[in-house]
Amino acid sequence: MSTQFDQISHLIRPHFLKMQGYQSAGMLAGKDESRIFLNANENPYPLPGLEGYNRYPEPQPPKLLAGLAGLYGVAPENITITRGADEAIKLMTQLCIEPFQDDLLICPPAFGVYKVDGDIMPSRKTVAVPLIKSGGTFRLDVAGINAALNDPQHRIRLVFLTSPNNPTGGNLAYDDLKAVIEAARGRSLVVMDETYAEFTDQASFTAKIADYPHLVILRTLSKSYALAGMRVGCAISGVPEFTQILRTKIMETYPIPRGSVEAALTVLLPENITRAHENIRRQVAERRRMETFLKTCAGVTHVYPSDANFLLVEMERASEFYAFALARGVILRDFSAAQGTQDCIRQSIGTAEQNDMVMDLYREFFATAPA
Repeated sequence: MSTQFDQISHLIRPHFLKMQGYQSAGMLAGKDESRIFLNANENPYPLPGLEGYNRYPEPQPPKLLAGLAGLYGVAPENITITRGADEAIKLMTQLCIEPFQDDLLICPPAFGVYKVDGDIMPSRKTVAVPLIKSGGTFRLDVAGINAALNDPQHRIRLVFLTSPNNPTGGNLAYDDLKAVIEAARGRSLVVMDETYAEFTDQASFTAKIADYPHLVILRTLSKSYALAGMRVGCAISGVPEFTQILRTKIMETYPIPRGSVEAALTVLLPENITRAHENIRRQVAERRRMETFLKTCAGVTHVYPSDANFLLVEMERASEFYAFALARGVILRDFSAAQGTQDCIRQSIGTAEQNDMVMDLYREFFATAPA
């Protein structure tokens, strides 16, 4: 085992270090169409139009590992392909949280799946260190996180950070994120969720994985590369032994369907990467147009700065506006009753035509006196 793995092995539930994971037929032999495979009880007769789908997919397809490695600027051995970032979140929780013994830390407003997966394990507790509202945006409470990590009443094994943050939309300051990662060294695994990283100019922490063995970065093709329906994401770690534990001891036997692999490889073609980046620029331009409109809209009290593909909008009668839009066929996300996002609606950025429709809804709703 490497020195880097020695620095984080105590953060992994002990039985994962000892257990022998299931070796699927694909793992044992490797898929190779030049050979005859009679080891996985597959049906040898594919149905018309579904040739190849009678065979189990590769657990971690080398071509896709290489493609994602090139996309994110890391090595293939740093990557575990998962079914979207959601599965990676669950895997991290299962790997680190000993039920009823260990705690995880979140910084609300945060992606709700973090706490849900902690409750499913279940963790002993979810320690919440809320983001601080400052200057019309949100920032990490670095001192509060430090205090929680040092509190002898806590046993925090997992810290979730998200930048750009969901549901607030803005980046968390790079230096604050770095400070928390430094503070957690030797104490907790830090999961940096960079689901929306392509929408911002702030540097990714993928370049730092060699410096922080306790850091795991989550990326996905769902948002920026328009592949939400195929569920392809990954967990990135600078420690190959950690990656091997994820791949061989905790994941499902054949986690990534063949169709998802084929779609992801199509996304990674140079011409599609170019088109995806053009679409990102269009979304950012539309986000700025919508933000400009909302800042002049009667009834809107604040628009939080966003580095993602959505806006968090504080307004009068937020729940009523949500219902008003829903009745007209536009589905938004009501965060008005959640901690830190009172009176807020989160709206994704659609096409120019869709955004025009939403603007018309704002105009119509706020032109009407409250009932």
